[in-house]
Formats: sequence, C-alpha cells, structure tokens
Amino acid sequence: MKKEGEQKDAKAIDYDVIIKYNKFNVELDLDVNKKHFFVDVTNRDVVRFLKGQFTNKTRFIERFIEPFRIPAKGENQIIPYDATEFECEDILKTLLDFYDEVEPFTYLESFKIENKIFQAKVFGSIDIGEMISKLGHKRIKTEGKKVKHKQFDILGNQMEDVEYDNIYEVHEVDGTKLGLDGEKLYVLKCWCTSTNKEHWLWIEDTYKDSPLEAVASTFRIHENLIPHIKELKRQGDVLLVEMNKDVEPECDIVPLNADQYFSLLTCQS
Repeated sequence: MKKEGEQKDAKAIDYDVIIKYNKFNVELDLDVNKKHFFVDVTNRDVVRFLKGQFTNKTRFIERFIEPFRIPAKGENQIIPYDATEFECEDILKTLLDFYDEVEPFTYLESFKIENKIFQAKVFGSIDIGEMISKLGHKRIKTEGKKVKHKQFDILGNQMEDVEYDNIYEVHEVDGTKLGLDGEKLYVLKCWCTSTNKEHWLWIEDTYKDSPLEAVASTFRIHENLIPHIKELKRQGDVLLVEMNKDVEPECDIVPLNADQYFSLLTCQS
C-alpha cells in the first residue's frame, strides 16, 4: 500500500488496488494494476459470463460498467476513490468491446470450466431448471425437513422466527447432450412449501441417495473449525459463518453432515 506522505498519482499506481463489485447477484474483484478479475480466467471469458447475467448491452453498461466508473465511496472499493478515478477506464473499454464479440457460455462449455469459483459464477447466470429440463432428468430421492429460521425486515431488524417445510429432491440428469456418453449427473432441487421458490445445486454422486446429506455436503470448511461454529446463514450458493471464537484454520476441508448443517443453519434465502 502507499506510504503515508507520498503524493498520490492516479497514473502511476505502484500498490495493490482492488475494486470490488457486488450487485445484482454478481461478485467480482478487479485487480486494477494487473487488469484482470481472475489469474487463470481471461477477461473475455468474464464478459461471456457477464453477458449471460446482463443480457443486453444497455443493462450491462448501466449495471456493471457505470458502477466501476462512479463507485459509491467506501462501498465497492478498499482504497480512496481519487487514487483510481480513471485507472480502470482502459479495461472497461476492453470489456465493452468484448461484449459485442462474445456469446454467453453454453451448458456444455460451463461444465468444462476448470476454475471452480468462476464455474460456480457461470452456473449462477444460467437457468439451471431450464437446462435440466432440456437435458432430461428423473427424480430418484426426496426428503423433507421442518426448519425454524430467523427473518429480518428491509432495514436489517430481526423479526419473529419463521417455521416452514423445506423439500430436497435428488434428480439424475442425462449427460448425453453435454457429450458425456453414459455418464449421469446429479443435482439437488431445494424448495419451500410455503413460497414454492426453488434452488438447484449440483452434487457429487456419493450423496445421490440422501438429499439431506447432499445439501449439507455443499458446505465445506476446515475440520478444526466445526466445533466452534456458532451459526450458518445461507443465501443460495453463498454461506456465511459466525464463529463463537477466533480459531486458526487447520486440518482438511470437509463437508458438514446433515445433523451439523441443520442444527447450525439459522437463516436462509
């Protein structure tokens, strides 16, 4: 980082500058110096993902490009705005040029993405329910779970806890149309009986016969941290952990089992 007393020079930044974007269910960090979002993913591929998320150029400019040009101070960056005011303009122009040149990832292409974090983001821009319907699938196992969770108003004030039934279904998906001859894929459909809202999660075949263990397996953490978890909060694929004490992560990263997961989960949306 820049040392105190040094003169700021927006044209010759020699310290780490990361601008964070977190809007419209998209989270990306732009390394301004290196001019990329991921070390091993091209910016062209990032735009392919963004084109799937923002399906026309006007929406792409208004919802993605402009927030980088005029970020709310302190909201989506970790350094003062005046140090990066125009530093990312060249990469923004490149992203805009890419938008006209590329097409969103197809179902098949999304399965071949090697960077798992980026792959998860691409999956989030694809209508998984529609994709699974087109591929062909069958339900092979269903389990239900009554849950009681915290709820909050739009200002973040906690309201009375709500109780409802969650249904978890494992579906076997035909991988033939993805070029996976004879290979079966497994996906978990999670839905609530009160709202009928659904969410799909890809799972390993190890969990195909136990939907509750399957949803628990989607949360993984260093094994030594598990006894110190106070509660979990979930928003789709994003899981937040509140600890009851500070613990240095050690040991292997392991999935929670169903008992651990449901006893710790206090809020989800």
